[in-house]
Amino acid sequence: MKNLIVASEYRKLKLLQMLFNAPQNYQKKQLASLLHCSIKTLESDIESLQGLIDKDIAYVYENEARYIMLDVGEHVNFAYLYALIISNSHLYLLADDTLRSAEMNLSEWAEQNYSSVPTMYRRIRQIDDYLSECNLVLETRPLAIKGPEVNLRFFYYHIYSKAYPYTEWQFPDIPYETLNQFIIQIEAFYHIRFSLSSRIKYAISLAVALTRIKQDSAFISKKHYLDCWDNITADQPDGATIDYTLLEDIIGCPLSKDERFFTIIMASWSHFTHTSSYFSKARAKHGPNVYAPNHMLASELTGILNQHHTPNTELAITETIDFLFRFTFLDKMNFLPDIPRPQNSPEEIQLRDQIRKILTKYETHTDFRYIRSNKPLIINHLVDIYSILMKQTPPYDTLHIKVISENGHLWEEYLRSEIKKKYSKDQVRLCHDTISHQPKPHIDLIISDFPFYEQPDIEADGLLWNIPPSPTDFAQLDMVLERQKVY
Repeated sequence: MKNLIVASEYRKLKLLQMLFNAPQNYQKKQLASLLHCSIKTLESDIESLQGLIDKDIAYVYENEARYIMLDVGEHVNFAYLYALIISNSHLYLLADDTLRSAEMNLSEWAEQNYSSVPTMYRRIRQIDDYLSECNLVLETRPLAIKGPEVNLRFFYYHIYSKAYPYTEWQFPDIPYETLNQFIIQIEAFYHIRFSLSSRIKYAISLAVALTRIKQDSAFISKKHYLDCWDNITADQPDGATIDYTLLEDIIGCPLSKDERFFTIIMASWSHFTHTSSYFSKARAKHGPNVYAPNHMLASELTGILNQHHTPNTELAITETIDFLFRFTFLDKMNFLPDIPRPQNSPEEIQLRDQIRKILTKYETHTDFRYIRSNKPLIINHLVDIYSILMKQTPPYDTLHIKVISENGHLWEEYLRSEIKKKYSKDQVRLCHDTISHQPKPHIDLIISDFPFYEQPDIEADGLLWNIPPSPTDFAQLDMVLERQKVY
């Protein structure tokens, strides 16, 4: 289980994922077929997982009925097992040793990790292939990972964040509590908010950066980016400040202006939400050379969502711009294999094709040179975002209903309660007007227990119901809602 990036380890992940989400129990032959491997290979994978994972966390076994089962402990999900596997991979162990500047050559490292040198060379070649996709190089005498500083920091951040929470906090000399105090100031200054999980990931990126700074590995920015940052900070509307001494006290030296700027670059590596429009407007105003092209691309990409009547297209644009901002300073990103993706729905397949066509149109433009080398990653990320937004689209246009009874308020409340029992808030909204006989412009439908033959000025549709309502009454409303469906 030491090398996650080879097919055998991905297969083990897929086995765990299948057992987690299995709609039925599987025997060995069925699982081997689904995993495209032999029964012997499957048995070897199960034995490997049994040796790696403590029984209190998870246990894969064959029961008396010859079904392959997975028992998991309390508070254990698939992401936790994924983190466990990452933290036991050669890739993680190598990254951890090289970041901490362990002085050893490959044969010494192989002996320390209980592997023969020939076996380790095979693993190292595979790891080196992965690193080359990150624009990084593995040196073996002594062991070190080399490349552009931003790429190095992102690589280490990605490895450590994927191994969390199983590894817990991996930087004993860099207190998380202090980093969290700094993050709170970043949130207030830029009008953004990190979730708990994103906050931890941001803290990991800060810890990696501080570790690299202590090793005299500096980030150097282009002057025009620093000028843009100066203008953004000068526009801060609340007079807020950021106390960089929180970080400087950890490393025992001042942070350069470039490194202070880098703290906000790393914020985009995890995820944050905007609590106001300040940060977006400030980037548009002071960094038009970056913001304007990304906004143009994001607008065309999110135009796909209009075909699905998706709400919150402005949110989709903001999410897309924030993601594309990563590539301003990081020319090539490469993610570890994530949780095995389920089979895509026809809607997701169509969405993927639409995104790919738009990206292909832009990739030859000088402002979007990053697209070609990162296209699969960008497509996967945007499909995930847009699919979530599409799933939030209610299957019905909300129907605004007014209830009127000839017997007054008590009976109207009764009818409203019966409607609430059967229909969701996404389907119907019950309007409570104090003047019960006067229709309002926002009313789509009036449900009443008496007809409005003498009210020709009422423009809303009407249903004549019984009290209590009959199945036929509800069937009439079902037909109205069917016509309200969004296609």
